[in-house]
Amino acid sequence: TTDIAPGYDHFTSGIGAAMIGWFGCAMLCYVTPKEHLGLPNKEDVKQGLIAYKIAAHAADLAKGHPGAQIRDNAMSKARFEFRWEDQFNLALDPFTARAWHDETLPQESGKVAHFCSMCGPKFCSMKISQEVRDYAAAQTIEVGMADMSESFRAKGGEIYLEREEA
Repeated sequence: TTDIAPGYDHFTSGIGAAMIGWFGCAMLCYVTPKEHLGLPNKEDVKQGLIAYKIAAHAADLAKGHPGAQIRDNAMSKARFEFRWEDQFNLALDPFTARAWHDETLPQESGKVAHFCSMCGPKFCSMKISQEVRDYAAAQTIEVGMADMSESFRAKGGEIYLEREEA
């Protein structure tokens, strides 16, 4: 893909790995951030492995692998519904996801908060979208009830109607 990112070769090679995985390559060999710069340590290996897990997952999505799409959809739904524990458990690296979340919202109440630390409770796009959906659903119910009431009144407003003969 590109060769101008020493220190970030796990990203650049991950892009290529996703592409060759999509085209059918059966085995991907990870690259660390220290590629050509030095010997990798434990954290470098972890970063390389995570980059390649992402690449492999992207390849599976591109190939239409149903299991990959199910996991992605589950994560998207968990994010939209602020189910933090599910998000951590579905993550490629649950430990890091939980740790970074806890840096900003360490209290247990942060695990059930219906907002994230990025935008807060007043500006969260997911929360606002859910509120708009809830409002629209309530409006639909109101309109439906009004329509049924009008239909009821148009038929004479009687609870028991005479059966029509066929």
